[in-house]
Amino acid sequence: MCGRYTLGDSHNLFRRFHIDDGGLEVADRFNVAPTQCMPVVIRETTNKLALMQWGLIPVWAKGPKASSGLINARIEGIQNKPTFRGPVRKHRCLVPCDGFYEWKKEKGRKTPYYICRKDRQLFALAGIYELRDAPPSEGAGSYAILTTHPNELMEPIHNRMPVILEEGLEDSWLDIGSTDITRLLDRLENPFAAGQLQAYPVSIKVNTPAFDFPGLLQKME
Repeated sequence: MCGRYTLGDSHNLFRRFHIDDGGLEVADRFNVAPTQCMPVVIRETTNKLALMQWGLIPVWAKGPKASSGLINARIEGIQNKPTFRGPVRKHRCLVPCDGFYEWKKEKGRKTPYYICRKDRQLFALAGIYELRDAPPSEGAGSYAILTTHPNELMEPIHNRMPVILEEGLEDSWLDIGSTDITRLLDRLENPFAAGQLQAYPVSIKVNTPAFDFPGLLQKME
């Protein structure tokens, strides 16, 4: 799964994802948790940045309850799942980040690990979203992150990992009108290359969402 991530390089966010500033201020984050509002990239005529709540609330839900949001969606068979088949065809987004956390069960406890690119650059997770009766610019949206089976790096840590998009596939993910979504989903079931990522243990302070500072990324021996 993917239950926490980071966006500690927000000053490069607009350039990396080809977005006009638009007056939206984005702060660096080092411990993003479910129910919090974060920027996602959507496409209208051009790429836009929209603030949405992490935890997808289906359109058929009786009310926008943050606690009922679905933070992840398994990519396998996603088009056959009533909650997700609409968004994966009509409402796809990029979830910008520069790393994510996962917990490994070892010696009777769970050790948090930080996973990021070896070059420490920003990347995109595949996301889907839903909208309430207001435009996304007003924070009316909610999103979930797609997950798949782990690569060789992640397998000893957890049995799931987020779907990390290769940069060349980001346009296809956002291109609702032209993309063969079935073929793309089949391709994305294969996890991102392990050789481009690194993973290392970090402080258990990351377990607490209130802790959100750069020191959380420090490697623990």
